[in-house]
Amino acid sequence: MEKTPAHSRADAGSMHFDEERTLHELSHYLPSQGALKDFIHHNSLHAYQHLKFYDAIFRASDIFGYQVTLQLDDYRQLYANGRIRNEVIDKVLKHRKGEEEADLWRQKMLRGSYETSRHPRVGRLRSCWKSEFGLDIDYMVHPFLFRILASYLDQGISISRFPADGQGFLTTLRAMERNGFVSLFRTERARKLFLSGEESIKALLGLVAGDEAIFE
Repeated sequence: MEKTPAHSRADAGSMHFDEERTLHELSHYLPSQGALKDFIHHNSLHAYQHLKFYDAIFRASDIFGYQVTLQLDDYRQLYANGRIRNEVIDKVLKHRKGEEEADLWRQKMLRGSYETSRHPRVGRLRSCWKSEFGLDIDYMVHPFLFRILASYLDQGISISRFPADGQGFLTTLRAMERNGFVSLFRTERARKLFLSGEESIKALLGLVAGDEAIFE
């Protein structure tokens, strides 16, 4: 997710990484439904449904980059066309900003210049890896990982069963790695790490992030 929850940022320097709690929080941001051949609805705002509506959609916008409202220019055009009435604007500005500040905020609303594009937090770290080190993590991982996960989670429509069926995804992949003619990995270091059985989330974060204070 590449996002540290607000309640843990303040004491990040002394924070002990709680893997179970972190995974529980992240599960709300990710689809929890397994592979299906038929459409099924999943609430993509599950992680925000405890918030008030506008708080939820703007929080989601910051993280995922969703455009949750019309653009500022669209609202100004609606005002110019008479679709947004002056008396409504006056009432809201006086209520929110006070009688003395209403005119100032009206000018800001109608004439001010603002940055309104959305830049999602999700993917920002991966984009830095790509620009700084030339590593396209999505291209290197996603096509292969999604294909093999789809094969493992199929609905019984494959011609043959997945190897080492019933023993779990990682155990199955280790059996394939030990007995296959072609490795699943690009480097010997990754292969040895995987076969050692020590690829815990905390160990891998230690390799990627280093400092436990920023693991979450």
